[in-house]
Amino acid sequence: MDIVCYSERILNPFRGVMNVIALDDAEAVTTDGVNWSLYVRDNFDTTDNDPEEFAHIDNPHIRFGIWSEAGGLVRAPVLPGYHYREIQHKGERLLEVVRHYAADVPFEFRDYYELWLLEESTRQPLALIDSVCCDHDIYDNDQLTWRAGNLCRSQFKSEAAKLTDGFDTHADLLNQLINSRAGNRPSAQWFLREQNGYGYGLKGINLKQGLVGREMSPRLFPRMFVEDHWENSTHAKLINDFINWMSPWFLLLDFLKDDQRETLEQTARRHALLVDKLHVLYPKIIAEKHIKAARVEAMLRKTRQEKPQEADNSLGSL
Repeated sequence: MDIVCYSERILNPFRGVMNVIALDDAEAVTTDGVNWSLYVRDNFDTTDNDPEEFAHIDNPHIRFGIWSEAGGLVRAPVLPGYHYREIQHKGERLLEVVRHYAADVPFEFRDYYELWLLEESTRQPLALIDSVCCDHDIYDNDQLTWRAGNLCRSQFKSEAAKLTDGFDTHADLLNQLINSRAGNRPSAQWFLREQNGYGYGLKGINLKQGLVGREMSPRLFPRMFVEDHWENSTHAKLINDFINWMSPWFLLLDFLKDDQRETLEQTARRHALLVDKLHVLYPKIIAEKHIKAARVEAMLRKTRQEKPQEADNSLGSL
C-alpha cells in the first residue's frame, strides 16, 4: 500500500493550505490540521446489474466521513447497497493510516508547478493563480484573472484608498489594480519552481515567442503571490494592507525568512480566531508570544460566546 503525505496551496484566491494523506484508492484532507475529511475513490466495477437509482452517480470520490482525534469518526451517509462493503473496506483502511500520520502535519509542499498571471509590459510574474503537484496535471486555463475572493469582499478594509463609483469594496479595487496590470489580453505561464526558488518557464496561455524555457530568479516571483512594487504610493499601501490582512494564511508557508515570519506573526495577532484555527499547521514560529496572545484572545472570545468577527477558513467560504 503506497502512502503519500503532502501539502498544496488553495489558490485564486489563496486561502490556506490543504494537507493530504493519499492512498492509491482513497485520500484524507485537512485545512486546519485537526479535522480530516475522508474520501474513497469511486473506481468500482459497474455492471448492468447495478441498481437503477445509482446510474446517475458520476463522482470520483465518495465521502466516507470526518475524523478528528477528539471526536473520532463521524460517518457520512452512503446509499444502501452501493458497493457498501468496498467503501467500508477502503474507508477503514484509510482511517487507520490517518490515525497514524495525522500528528505529522504540516507535510511538505508538492505543488511545484505554478501558474502565474504575467505583467503586460515586462511579461514577468504578477500574481499566482494556480498550482499543481504533477506535470500531467498542467492544463490550459482560460480564466486569466486574479481574484481577491468573497471573504476579502466581505471583510477586508483599507484606509489607503477611498471607494469610488463602480467599486463597492476594497476587494474590487484590488481586482482592478492587479488585473489591469495584466492588460486587456492577459497572458499566463506555468513555471516549475525548484527548491532554491528559481523558476523554469513551461507552456502558457497567450505567451509571446521565446518565453518557454526561460529561467527566472526567485526575486522575480512575488513572495506573497501578488506584486507588491507599485510606483503609486496609494496602490502600494493597498497591497500592503491586503498582505497584512492575509497574514494568518501566509504563516502557513514554509519558505518565509525569519524576519518576514515574525512581522506576519505580529500582524496576525489582530486575527485571533484564524490564528487559533490554523496554528497547528504553521511550520515554524519565531515569536511565540504573538501566537500565544492571539490564542488567548480567541479562547476568551469563545468563552464569552461573542459572535466571531472573522469567518472560518473553510473551503465553502472561498
